[in-house]
Amino acid sequence: MDFPRPEAAAGTSGVAVNSPARWADLVNTRFLPLEVQPRRRDRFRAQLDVVAGESALLALVQSDAHRVERTAHHAAHAERGWFKALWQIDGRSEIAQGRNRASLQAGDWTVYDTALPYRVDIDDGARFAVLLLPHERCPEWRGVADHLCGAALQADAASRGALYALLSLAGNAAPEGLRGADAVVDAATQLLSLSLLQQAATRAAGDRGGRRLAEARRHVLDHLDDPALGPDSLAAALHVSRRSLFLLFRDHGLTPAGFILDTRLERCRAALADPARQHRTITDIALDHGFTDNAQFSRAFKSRYGVAPQTWRRGLSE
Repeated sequence: MDFPRPEAAAGTSGVAVNSPARWADLVNTRFLPLEVQPRRRDRFRAQLDVVAGESALLALVQSDAHRVERTAHHAAHAERGWFKALWQIDGRSEIAQGRNRASLQAGDWTVYDTALPYRVDIDDGARFAVLLLPHERCPEWRGVADHLCGAALQADAASRGALYALLSLAGNAAPEGLRGADAVVDAATQLLSLSLLQQAATRAAGDRGGRRLAEARRHVLDHLDDPALGPDSLAAALHVSRRSLFLLFRDHGLTPAGFILDTRLERCRAALADPARQHRTITDIALDHGFTDNAQFSRAFKSRYGVAPQTWRRGLSE
């Protein structure tokens, strides 16, 4: 289920930019020191709306494709640790922190810790909300950080309720920001804590299956160029029956064939957008990722993203 779409927030401090350098300055002054790398330097647009208070910050972000990275140097030299909660409202982002990697679609959310390095890759048209909280305001999050920071989290009633409250606060914010609205932020923080603790308990119970799924994912990534990669070969590599493999993926809302296809398509799309691979033909990229021919790839790509790969690639340079 998707998250609510925020209305224009009258009390927020909104800034629109069309320069990567200006966006980098804005991110570093309004958030925290981060490295910002736009996917394209010839065309970039972003919008940032912020409601700031003494010990919390809520931001609504919409932007073209880029990467933000919190380096080990940034983390080591920070005077204060913060947690960020991010709700993906539109589009897609990928986040990595520690051992966790996640692809966030509309309706997903995650948390991450600014005291540790992390990376977020944001696709064109992505729209998301971010709540920045100091460690001392949510101490119980530390106990689940290793398992949940950088992981895609279920949008349950508690996490959705927290976002609704914060968006309502943003829409009615006074010019001075969050000051005087601590009760709303505290309530949202408590809802997020409830969601995190419940999801940590659920994941702990499913750790065995989670480890096996991670093993399957590694095998898929390592053999993505093999056209013969499929449910049968994956089951054989994991030394499980075909039925056990399907049950493993079903428990996580997936199918083996669907997971393999989605992974191939995501990697192909990233390769098509990579300036270093502009000399590679679409057919070459498709074959590199296990598709048997360009026609098979084009059908799958258009079915998944709604546009032919040639059209999508051409649009990146326009």
